[in-house]
Amino acid sequence: MTATGAPSPGRTAPAAGGAAAGTGALVRLALRRDRIRLPAWLLGITVFVPYFYTVLGVVSPTQEALEESTALMDSPMVRLFAGPYFGFGEVTLQRSFLVYLPEFLLAAAVMSVLLVARHTRGEEQSGRAELVRASAVGRHAQLTAALAVAVLANTALGLLIALAMVALAFPAGSGLLFGAAVAATGLSFAGITAVTAQLGESSRTASGLASAALPAAWMLRAVGAVQDEAGGWATWLSPLGWPQLTRILDDERWWPLALSVLLFAAGAAASYALAERRDLGGGFVGTRPGRSTAAPWLRSPLALAWRLQRRTVAWWGTAVFAASLCYGGLGGAMDEGAVDLPAEVVGGPAVDVLDGYLSIMTVSMVFVVCFFAVVSVRGLRRDETSGRAVAVLTAATGRAAWTGTSLLVTAVSGVALVALVGLGTGLGAAASVGDGSLLPVLLGAALARAPEVLLTAGLAAALLGWAPRAFGAVWAVVVYGVCLRFFAPDLGWPDRLLATSPYNHVPRVPVEEPALVPTAVLTVLAVALAALGVWGFGRRDLDG
Repeated sequence: MTATGAPSPGRTAPAAGGAAAGTGALVRLALRRDRIRLPAWLLGITVFVPYFYTVLGVVSPTQEALEESTALMDSPMVRLFAGPYFGFGEVTLQRSFLVYLPEFLLAAAVMSVLLVARHTRGEEQSGRAELVRASAVGRHAQLTAALAVAVLANTALGLLIALAMVALAFPAGSGLLFGAAVAATGLSFAGITAVTAQLGESSRTASGLASAALPAAWMLRAVGAVQDEAGGWATWLSPLGWPQLTRILDDERWWPLALSVLLFAAGAAASYALAERRDLGGGFVGTRPGRSTAAPWLRSPLALAWRLQRRTVAWWGTAVFAASLCYGGLGGAMDEGAVDLPAEVVGGPAVDVLDGYLSIMTVSMVFVVCFFAVVSVRGLRRDETSGRAVAVLTAATGRAAWTGTSLLVTAVSGVALVALVGLGTGLGAAASVGDGSLLPVLLGAALARAPEVLLTAGLAAALLGWAPRAFGAVWAVVVYGVCLRFFAPDLGWPDRLLATSPYNHVPRVPVEEPALVPTAVLTVLAVALAALGVWGFGRRDLDG
């Protein structure tokens, strides 16, 4: 007679299939959880293919106008954003479309960073990874599933972009190469995020470290484009430069994309090696212990809210000021007539081209600050679901104080970022045009739009308080406003449709005269929505 030995206590039998056991189930789970978010990313990026192509056709309706606008690309300032580029010996509308490739590369990179961070470190931070690992799931299944979903998402994105370009009469091979370049960029940053997810102890740290690689890669690509319009040596050091070196619509070559694939593979291999050497929930970059006693001015909910957001505000401030400075610096080319923008773009036949261009750039950058407002308020939701809010609210801090002070920091920071938009655009335009009076005008034009940022934060707060599971709806409102603002003039949409967006009521200074009524109404609505959100948060149960 034989006896079956019972497993020793405290040990879990290894999952059948090894360290990657259960990966397929986790992939299906991740796709189900992202069944709304992921298609929104894919379609939201793809739709800009026909949009940018349509805008180019409106801005440059004739071959002469197209050649004039292409001549602007000889400017080092433009090459900072669009270069390197190839094949412009023969100027065509399709070749000019390649100017927008960097925007698609950035979008794919951001999508991949957020996706991998959410399904790796985010799962550990929320505690779900521990529950999953308690079942028959391998040690590396979570990481493998996240990388697999990243591969699927970027492959789908590349194919959608390729199909959209073929539908616009691009050569099939060129459209496929463009889509593959975008997908390869997303994969390279997925590999980078897989590594950073092993370093920090939160999804915020993982995505923050990976996002820090974006401006570094952008600057290397920009430096290479300034060195040589076909790409200098610095271009070869940037994951954002490799896709542009494929020379789309010129002497096309696929092999530079192998560098992106190699970076993805190296990141995946490094992340597996690091994961073997850390505990679940731990990281190689530990949380720095604070002082045993805090200064008196730190002992308040407002100080806590500021300390949690100060680095994010600093990063956003640096980015929006630098971008606004560059956009304003192109004002000189507009003033000199290097580009003949049509009336639909600048706001009408009687509008000065320079004023129209600067107002559009100001509106665009204020929309960027609206995205900051949503991200900032979303931090409250993340703290709630992760359980950190409970630790704060069980002390002497009330719910109204916790949410209200955080919203106050968001509001003040949003207005400060809007001021940086006006300051950067004004300084760039004043320097390029040689007219110092543009600085106060553009600063005022930007600040006049600050209520739009406040309204966005207020709407996010209201959803947080009363419908937290529908918080993503605020993104839809902002994207809806962006589409109406920038699509409608080119596509001839009716004015009554424009009035449905909260972002189309403040006048576009200096093209239009400032108006106090819409500014005051939006501000009152923002305060009311924020107060409604604080009240609602105090009346519901915590989720987490």
